[in-house]
Amino acid sequence: MKKYLQLSALCLIVLAAGIFSSCKDDESGSSSPLLGMSVQLAAADSTVSTRINIDHANRLVTVSLSQEARDLSHVLCTFDLVNGASLYTPSVTNPVEMDLSDVTGVNILTGDNIVCYKIVAEVDSPIKEVKASYGGVEAVTSLDKKSRLINVYFGSDPVDFTQVQVEFVISAISSMVDPTSTNLTMDLSADTTYVKVQNDLVGTATYKMICWNDPSDNNLAIKRSADVEVTDNGGGSYTLNTTGTAPTVSTSMFPVSAGSVVSFSYKATKAIGRPRLSLDVNNKKLQMLGYEMNQADDWTEYAVDLGGVYFDMGSELAPGYPLTLSLGSESGVTIEIKDIQVREKNYEEQMFADNAYYFKFEDGKTGNNLKVNDVTTDEQFLTYKFTPSGTSDPYVSAKSREKAVTINDNQIYFEYKSESPFELQLFWQAVADSWSGRAGYMLPVSDVWVAVHMDWTDQVKSIFTTNPTAGDAGAPFRFDLEDLKDHSGGMIANVPIYVRNLRIGQKSYE
Repeated sequence: MKKYLQLSALCLIVLAAGIFSSCKDDESGSSSPLLGMSVQLAAADSTVSTRINIDHANRLVTVSLSQEARDLSHVLCTFDLVNGASLYTPSVTNPVEMDLSDVTGVNILTGDNIVCYKIVAEVDSPIKEVKASYGGVEAVTSLDKKSRLINVYFGSDPVDFTQVQVEFVISAISSMVDPTSTNLTMDLSADTTYVKVQNDLVGTATYKMICWNDPSDNNLAIKRSADVEVTDNGGGSYTLNTTGTAPTVSTSMFPVSAGSVVSFSYKATKAIGRPRLSLDVNNKKLQMLGYEMNQADDWTEYAVDLGGVYFDMGSELAPGYPLTLSLGSESGVTIEIKDIQVREKNYEEQMFADNAYYFKFEDGKTGNNLKVNDVTTDEQFLTYKFTPSGTSDPYVSAKSREKAVTINDNQIYFEYKSESPFELQLFWQAVADSWSGRAGYMLPVSDVWVAVHMDWTDQVKSIFTTNPTAGDAGAPFRFDLEDLKDHSGGMIANVPIYVRNLRIGQKSYE
């Protein structure tokens, strides 16, 4: 009885402390009494494969899972023990139902002693961690276990990408295939390098590995192209000759911390419409249609703020991305482009954005055949859903202006997504019987955000000439959606149009 009480007290102390290391053994028991273990998951997890690894040196049992399990709170565990050994806790029976949703353990009575094993259940990642360095400089590495993307970033330090020292930390049920070593010097100078690992649960797992550092002189280099003949003129300048109907170029990678404004200068022999700016061609959250690129004989500044794209992705953003530009749909167009950057807003740009008047709407307000809902999730990105209930002159009024709008506030900026093409029309309340300005062209259907800039200098001048008090504070704008049509060209209703950052102000960098 005395020995039993001593063993019980010891077990309770070990479990309460969360320590599952080996207790001291003597010759009367085995130092490694656990020969094996098997598990039977709940019925909800019938598609989950498992693999057990026992590390006797560290008294650790790892239950590797092929995927996330729905219920680990009721797992039937069977322990294979040496002759004479028995489960002490959590139960004297074997098998025993255990909760593996958190770190737990098992205590095995062997001779006069107890050996304690920690049990951890986790989804197995063939590669658990990656370390990289060059010349003593440690890279910042990240591993996306879901997409199997390994990102290696050296900042502004000069690096010979053909001589990067890499160390892979792999799981206990994995082995390297290509390369064959977990610690080696690798050539990571290619745009992407592929690493293969054999895993007992998933078979061969292939990882995409990208290694990069900050752009030289803050300018991005054009690295890849399709349907485009690229001539590098040096100094961050390129000549692009489109050779097909889907011309695109992709740049070197840039760090997310570099900012959100995409800017460059260009000349073009033809207008190419709205370029699609993409950080990931497979993820629409990371894409946006920019302002139109027109025919230009002289160098023309171009800039688009991708802040909303960054906001939409939030914590899912990777440390760095390349920028892919679609350049219209025609061959035979010559475009000169230089100084491609992703940067922070400069002082002037920030002032124009801060001083613009941002339209605000009352949540749930219904106007004429048009209802507005406030779907803003961050005050920096005022976002509204407009739902037309009919096609006859749909409009709704914004909240009364908090400040005056002047004749110099004649540039309209916003972003939208819509399943219906539409034309935007705005009224000043003081002259509600005559429209103040309209787009002059249809805005097409888009399932990614579209950046829109409308120069209404002439319309605003006409309004203020007729009515000098048109922009006074206290009166609301009226927001009209015209010419709503479905894909066949007929009129349509009940199709939402999302608009964010709707503002009027002076001409900005955009």
